[in-house]
Order: sequence, then C-alpha cells, then structure tokens
Amino acid sequence: MRHFHRSFHAVLFAVFSLLLCGAAEAEPVSIVAAESTYGLIAQAVGGNKVVVDSIINNPNVDPHGFEATPAVARKVARAQIVVLNGMGYDDWMEKILAASPSPHRQVIVAAQLDPALILADKNPHVFYDPQVALLVAEKLTALLQQAAPADAALFVRNLQNFKADLKRVTQAEAALRNAHPGLKVTATEPVVGYLLRQLRWTSLGEKFQFDVMNDTEPSPAEVARYEDTLRHRQVALLFYNRQVNDPLTDRLRAIARESGVPAVGVDEFVPPHTSYVQWQLQTLRAIEQALGKSH
Repeated sequence: MRHFHRSFHAVLFAVFSLLLCGAAEAEPVSIVAAESTYGLIAQAVGGNKVVVDSIINNPNVDPHGFEATPAVARKVARAQIVVLNGMGYDDWMEKILAASPSPHRQVIVAAQLDPALILADKNPHVFYDPQVALLVAEKLTALLQQAAPADAALFVRNLQNFKADLKRVTQAEAALRNAHPGLKVTATEPVVGYLLRQLRWTSLGEKFQFDVMNDTEPSPAEVARYEDTLRHRQVALLFYNRQVNDPLTDRLRAIARESGVPAVGVDEFVPPHTSYVQWQLQTLRAIEQALGKSH
C-alpha cells in the first residue's frame, strides 16, 4: 500500500511538473505598440497568445507632441516585439529604442515595410493605407511564429481572418471611388493622404496642410489661397483633424460651413472599443454621408 502511495504521488508530481512546464511555454508574447492603431492589429493577429500595451490609446493625444515617461521606457525595454509608425511620427519611440538596445527585441516600423507605398510628399500617416496594415499584420505573424512556434497555426488563422476583414475596407473604398470619381478635396492637415490615394481624389492646398501639421505658420498669401478654395467651393469636402482645436481650424470649418462645403472629422488613432477595420469603415461612411448631404 505504501508503495502504491509513493507511486501515486510520483505520478502526481510528474503531471504537476508537466503542467508547470506547459504554463511556462504558454507565456504570452509581450508586444508594445507606439499607437493603439498598431496595437489593435497586433491583438487581432496574436489573440490570447499576446499581451499588447498601446502607449498612445487616447484619440485626443497629439502624437507629434507626446513625451514618453520612464514607465513607458521600462515597458519598451521588457517588450519582445515593438511596433511603431516611423517617419518621425513617433520619434519618441525611436529615441527609447536607441537608448535601450536589446538583441532579443524585434522591432516593426510600419513605414519601412514597403518604401514603394510611401507618398512622394513623405506623408507619415501611413496607417490610412490598408496595404500597410496588412504588411504590419504579416510581419507580426512571422515574428510571433518565431516567438511561440507551438501557436504558429493559430497566428496564421488569425492573419487570414484579418485579411478577409480588411477586404471590407478595400471594397468600401472601391464603391466610394466609383460613386464619386475624381473629386477635389482639401484638409486642415494631411491626415488622410493615403486614403485619398486609394480613392484617387486630389487634395488641394497641401503646402498649407503640411505647414499646419509641422507647426509652421502658413504665409498670409497661402492662407488666403486656401480660404478661397473653400469660399468658391473649389473642393467637395473639407477634412479636419478632430484631435486639434485651434482658432485656425475653427475658422476654416466656419468658412466651409458658410460656403456649403461639407466637413468630415478624422482621427489619427482608432477610437476606443473599435477595431482597425471598423474605424476605417466608419471613416468611409462619414465621407459618404457628407457627400450625400451636399447634393
């Protein structure tokens, strides 16, 4: 009987040890995303096998003026995978990575995945291009397969689901492009430059837009030209950055309203409780509704 008890306890110990080993192997992969836009893509691919920490997840935060804290630096130092936009959009993250190099950390810079996709004007808002979102998802899948090979099949399935979901965006873009071909539009900042490329629409006043984005005061002549495009209804839409509240933006929206030019608010980050695909579809629906009201 004593021998039986010893054998039974030995079996229990062996099973317990295996469970502990399994738990250790199943430790989720830690991912830090500079912005929630990329964090949501990482979550879609990694599912419950990853822990994602998005540093900027408040749509009201200006990424250009964001200052990282020591707590953020510690999160980045511990991360196995870091995802950022690049092109100076989140240079605070680039500084943290340079200050704490690690041979065990993998870094994905969205804007560097395919240089051919970058607009000639070096617009940094690459996340409005579904092709860039897919490239990020594909790169994440490859890195997650390396980090957690036992879950490789799951990551591939999640990628295929994300890719299928992303088709809804490209289909909606095609429908909007066909319904309103060759539109001329403008914006307070070049936030949706990559979306406009998908729609094959022309953006007027881009010098003005980039000056505003870079906190460079546009010249009086430049401002006058820009305002004339609104007053004379030379554009079908005005896009404005919902994260920016300043007298100039308010003035331009007022001129657009008085001139009968519909205005569409856009975000630089995915709003809370929304997926990447839902965010893109919501933006396209808002554009469609604004154009519908203008006719």
